[in-house]
Amino acid sequence: MNTGKQQKPVLTGQRFKTRKRDEKEKFEPTVFRDTIVLGLNDSGGDLEAVSKFLDVTGSRVDYRRYADTLFDILIAGSMLAPGGSHIDEGDQTKVTTVCVFGAEESHAAQRLYAQVFNKLIRRYKYLEKAFEEEVKKVSSSSSSSSGRKHVFQKM
Repeated sequence: MNTGKQQKPVLTGQRFKTRKRDEKEKFEPTVFRDTIVLGLNDSGGDLEAVSKFLDVTGSRVDYRRYADTLFDILIAGSMLAPGGSHIDEGDQTKVTTVCVFGAEESHAAQRLYAQVFNKLIRRYKYLEKAFEEEVKKVSSSSSSSSGRKHVFQKM
């Protein structure tokens, strides 16, 4: 008699499935930026269309993960570097003029942008804290005085 331990048979051809909670998504703010900027530029400056676009896009992209990038684009027109300068200043396909800094300095125009932010934050409540942080960041590091003027008039 063989007193050694017998090995159990092994099934071949099976794959181990990873659970969805274990899968990590890549952090790609540039892909997110391209999606948002394209939609904002396609709106043609109509803020009602911008609001509708942001509402619909929120179900497809992760606003929670890219909140700082979203508000950079909506306030300054493109992603901002830590010093407050635009990252994509040379490439016009990555910059939009449908933003607070690109708006007219009239009270009515700024009110329309405030309504866009209000609709967005009411729809996605978790963006409220990120919005407050973004306004602090932009107001302290804005490179242009007219940009600061826009931000402070909104408050």
